[in-house]
Amino acid sequence: MQIRQAVGTTRTRHPETVRFLHDLVEELKANGFVANALRRAHQPETLAAPLARPPS
Repeated sequence: MQIRQAVGTTRTRHPETVRFLHDLVEELKANGFVANALRRAHQPETLAAPLARPPS
């Protein structure tokens, strides 16, 4: 089974767009959404990327 999910944009986008996407993904990881989705798919939670620092 493969779970192909990604979200992204180019770094040349408006900084607000990059910040929004970063914050959204970090929130989904922090609040357990990503871990729960992985569990529902019978995948190890360790597949989730660790929480990241904000982009500079």
